[in-house]
Amino acid sequence: MAKPGREARKRRGRAPKEAVIAFTATLIQKGHGFLLCNNKGLTLAEATQLRAKLRENNVALKVVKNTLLKRALDRAGIDPDQFGDLLTRETVIAVGLEDPVVPAKLIAEFCKENDRFEMKGGYLDGAVLDAAKAQELSRLPGREELLQRFLGSLQAPPQKLVFALNATVSNTVYVLDAIRRKKEEEAA
Repeated sequence: MAKPGREARKRRGRAPKEAVIAFTATLIQKGHGFLLCNNKGLTLAEATQLRAKLRENNVALKVVKNTLLKRALDRAGIDPDQFGDLLTRETVIAVGLEDPVVPAKLIAEFCKENDRFEMKGGYLDGAVLDAAKAQELSRLPGREELLQRFLGSLQAPPQKLVFALNATVSNTVYVLDAIRRKKEEEAA
């Protein structure tokens, strides 16, 4: 029985926890890597601002208890023991659903503005990242920028060929024009 004046605490059971584990595991499996962050007490406005910015860039953000996150990692086929000290304190997981670099860039930018939010580390291509490597990941060019560079490099050889052919034709025209002028001067 509950003490007088207090309501009895209701047990929620296992079902809500299983739902969180299943959702987090599928999120991890769908994503292209994830970041683990430490939330030291963001205000509601700051958290809403971060979530909106991440949602615009197709990044999922979820606050998860470490015990449930360990179970979700195990269910997703990732050994939770390799994360060591990264799964301590309150953990926020950010999963890049399209590009693994985008969450790192956005969260690094947000961390510069808010000292109550920090990157603890992450996971990418089967490797656990510490905080320093997660910061390095944020400095890499994103998928869109890499595609632009690739297309630019594909366009460069044909453009150079066109310029070279144009220069050859132009030089021939200049030589013929010079010969014509010289003959006109001789005739005059």
